[in-house]
Amino acid sequence: MKNRRKKTSVFRRIILGINLVMLAVLAVGAIIGNGYQYTQETWRDALNGKTYVETAAFQDLASDAVYNSIGALARTSRMERAGEFDPDRIIRIRDYLDSRTVYDEVSEEEKEDGICYRQGDLYQWSLKGTTIRDNVLQEVYQPLFYGSIQEYANQCGEEYQELVDQIQEAMERLKEDVAAYQQDLKTWNSGATNVRFALWDLGSGEFYTNVAELEKTEPAQESLEAYFKDFGSYYIFDSRSTSVSQVNVGDYYSYNTQALLTGGAAHLDGEYQLYVGIDTSFPVSDQFQRGQIEYENAVGTIIPYMKGMGVLAVIWLVTLPALLVTLIRGARRLGTALLERVHVAVRIAIYFVAYQLIQMLIRLLPGTGAAEDVLMLTLNAGVLAILILDGIQRQKLLEGVESMKSGREESGIPTEHLFWNNRRMAEAVNGLGEDLKSAVQEQMKSERMKADLITNVSHDLKTPLTSIINYVDLMKREPIENTRAEEYLEVLDQKSQRLKQLTEDLVEASRASSGNVTLQITRIDLKELLMQTSGEFEERFAARGLKFVASYPQGPLYVKADGRRLWRIIENLYRNVEKYAMPHTRVYLDVAREEGEAVVSMKNISEQPLNISAEELTERFTRGDESRTTEGSGLGLSIAKDLTELQNGRFEIYLDGDLFKVTVAFPCDMEKE
Repeated sequence: MKNRRKKTSVFRRIILGINLVMLAVLAVGAIIGNGYQYTQETWRDALNGKTYVETAAFQDLASDAVYNSIGALARTSRMERAGEFDPDRIIRIRDYLDSRTVYDEVSEEEKEDGICYRQGDLYQWSLKGTTIRDNVLQEVYQPLFYGSIQEYANQCGEEYQELVDQIQEAMERLKEDVAAYQQDLKTWNSGATNVRFALWDLGSGEFYTNVAELEKTEPAQESLEAYFKDFGSYYIFDSRSTSVSQVNVGDYYSYNTQALLTGGAAHLDGEYQLYVGIDTSFPVSDQFQRGQIEYENAVGTIIPYMKGMGVLAVIWLVTLPALLVTLIRGARRLGTALLERVHVAVRIAIYFVAYQLIQMLIRLLPGTGAAEDVLMLTLNAGVLAILILDGIQRQKLLEGVESMKSGREESGIPTEHLFWNNRRMAEAVNGLGEDLKSAVQEQMKSERMKADLITNVSHDLKTPLTSIINYVDLMKREPIENTRAEEYLEVLDQKSQRLKQLTEDLVEASRASSGNVTLQITRIDLKELLMQTSGEFEERFAARGLKFVASYPQGPLYVKADGRRLWRIIENLYRNVEKYAMPHTRVYLDVAREEGEAVVSMKNISEQPLNISAEELTERFTRGDESRTTEGSGLGLSIAKDLTELQNGRFEIYLDGDLFKVTVAFPCDMEKE
């Protein structure tokens, strides 16, 4: 037994020693790799076995080269003719400032379209500088068709000083363009760059290129395509079909080409063909050649380095499970027995202290910061795995709760893959979900039965009630000599009409609360409707001694609403005031337009104490007088609120002692009359 324990101890030490040696070597290797200072793209491209032309670095350079070479071709087309600077091109000052447009010729009929100069004259003038004496520009060159700037200004009705300012600005811009053109001749010379390009103006036949051998030949589409496609990287664009052929030029888009070569930026006579290529043999020393040399050096370093690091990592990973198993077996029983008897908070504290101690030991190990990073990465990976597992289980719990919240029937949480407290919590949530589902089903059944009862009772009452009302009406038309019988008949008429109104309110309340209402939305003047309603209730308010005070805005107040439903809302509000307002008090109506809404506010003093909340007043069958001495049904405000919200409106009640205030608001219709 002792020999066995001794062998086990020796085995553990060997495994631990191998792991520490591998970690140290990997740490040193990480330091060396960090010292190479290659970009992430270079590491990735080298490991994927890409050639330099296929790398992200080359693609970015190629995309920039295509863009910049097109800009150079656009300038060349404005400056050159037959391969040389063309001083006879005509610059109309206004067009040149707007879009750098130049012209081959301008006719006599177009002379009033803007003052013009020859390109060579304007450039030479810009080199000599301008002189102004007594607010007059000393003209070195005359404009086309006119003897002076003043003559053009007089004949064409333009301001002299404004023309002088434009001419001076055009000189500066032309000087900049010529300087850029001269720099292009150096930058894009075939002896200074590996980029080759050509622009063929199909309308005028002009051919612009930086390839000497192409300048001496008659261009043809087939031969040009063959020439540029021989390069490992090229971009070919034909404006006639907007077709593009491109290889290894990165994310360059054809709309850039059209933007650079149209709208006056380039001097082209209609359609054109563009060719840009990069000689991937890199015979010329430029940024492409330097990039290739740097990349090949990086490949020669990265590949051997990664092979060595890979072998070391494999050895370390092979020995790591053995070390972990050995350590875990020795600590499992003791750790489990202790932790199961410890409170959760204390257990978390133990985990935290242990984690901090391991971090401290790693930092105390001899070596460098890179070695520390490797060890910390291993430790954090283990902790992360535990946290991820717990997070996945917590996510399952959350999804189960969200499922119950959304009302889906399949709201149970699978518990077969959950552990520890997560499993117990899932079982508790599942039980809660079943209870909640049963409660919801019972509530839905109760609401459905209420709605059915209201509908059925209202329907059953409607037919006999209609007959009663009709017979009462017939009896009122008959001569009745008995005065008391006539009074009884009047009471019967009033009560039957009230019962009819109650059944209609019941049906309306049921439909409004369920949303089962068809709306006919039209444009309505809310102010006019309120004024009409106020007129109808004027005598009824006066009968109770109520003084009606109204405030209306100037002009109409339009809203989009269902006319019949809107009338029902307003009528219910007025009836509520008539029934429950204290006699011999004032009733205030305020109508206003506020922040895009038509706002209607009614205020009155209640005859009975309001010992309920504002929310309760909008519930069905809730009345402002608990004694029920009035003839209200308790449905008016509930119907008004539901109908308002169905029409995207806002319904609010405010109570302060005996003060009752109701506010109804609808979005204003902002269409012009």
